[in-house]
Amino acid sequence: MNTQQPASASRRSLLDRPLRDLLAVRVEVLIFAIILLLAVFTRFYHLGERVMSHDESLHTYFSWQLYKGNGYQHNPMMHGPLQFHLIALSFFLFGDNDFTARLPHALAAVAAIAFLWAWRRYLGRKGALIAAGLMVISPYMLYYGRYARNEALIMPLALVMWWAVLRYLETGANRYLTWLTASLALHFVTKETAFIYTAQLLLFLGLLLLDRLSRVAWPRPEQRRNFFAALLVAAAAVAFAVAAAMALHPAPSPIQTTQGAAAATTGGLLANPAAKLFLLVALLALIAALVFLFLGLGWKRLLQERAFVLMLLIFTLVMPQLAPLPMAIFHWDALDYSASGIFHSALFIVPLVALAIAAGMAWDAKVWLQQAALFYAIFAVFQTTVFTNGSGFFSGLVGALGYWLQQQGVHRGSQPWYYYLLIQVPIYEYLPALGS
Repeated sequence: MNTQQPASASRRSLLDRPLRDLLAVRVEVLIFAIILLLAVFTRFYHLGERVMSHDESLHTYFSWQLYKGNGYQHNPMMHGPLQFHLIALSFFLFGDNDFTARLPHALAAVAAIAFLWAWRRYLGRKGALIAAGLMVISPYMLYYGRYARNEALIMPLALVMWWAVLRYLETGANRYLTWLTASLALHFVTKETAFIYTAQLLLFLGLLLLDRLSRVAWPRPEQRRNFFAALLVAAAAVAFAVAAAMALHPAPSPIQTTQGAAAATTGGLLANPAAKLFLLVALLALIAALVFLFLGLGWKRLLQERAFVLMLLIFTLVMPQLAPLPMAIFHWDALDYSASGIFHSALFIVPLVALAIAAGMAWDAKVWLQQAALFYAIFAVFQTTVFTNGSGFFSGLVGALGYWLQQQGVHRGSQPWYYYLLIQVPIYEYLPALGS
């Protein structure tokens, strides 16, 4: 007798399946879901009850003006334009009140915790759960996740940026370059901390690349020695430049006017004569190191190093926005929008743009053009408020970094050097500090 049943009979209908099969959920998923529910509750509970702070009042007022149809013009003093557009959109969708003003930031804070699910590959399953739990109860994350400032928007962007970098280093897939480009562009239209995050990322990639270059075989080994020797000279010159600036330029007074801030900045690292001399030596040593690298390893072989590709992409995307740095050496104000000021900015922006294009095209013309188009499409749309404020593109391109370089001398909070290390972190964030 044939005991085999037809394949259709062996498969149970959805209506015949036990309810416990449909409700079967891994413990990991259940814990993460509970963490997300706690994140939603803690970020949204009484979100609109607290009185608006000074910074929030500025952000919500100009967002309200945009919502009412009165437009918006980028001002570096209030950082990037992204949050003004998001708050205005929230007002448009849900009405204008204190709750909806903070709604984009609360959503971003929850999204940051949710994105840790993608980090299980690098943190491990338990590590991702621990990180998500710590972010839920973190005093910093909780406070800024309920606060109409840029910090909450930066949380998910930073996580996406680092995740995209790790995924590209692992796979080399171009789609992760797109994730990286989008996160960088959105960060640059959010807050000038994008320069700090980018510098940290480039430092990490640079050290990773150096480690790789020290391990691979060079066709011309003598250039390998020259390369690392030139890097040592550059690093020593930078250290001497910082030491010279600290020794010859006294710390600024905690209470200064805006004019005093500009003077303090120009009297610092980029204006001190001895510091400038050492920086010039460092620059020449870096150029020499690049020459030795290309001669000893070759361009095609270098492009096989994914860390180098990432550094090249990031540098070429951000390079035009670095014009205020060399301008400070000549005491030129990046916020000067007069004819002479625009000319001074153009003297550096044009060659930086040309260099970025040349380097990108030499790498991969198609891929680089796609990434550059994505980056500056996002940048242009938000900086110009959807092309209603053309000057916003240039105030973001040079004015953002230029303004905050001047503001470094203000010391508006006037905290001591140990403020974060010995006060803020031990009191508020001791759990991740202990873990690190």
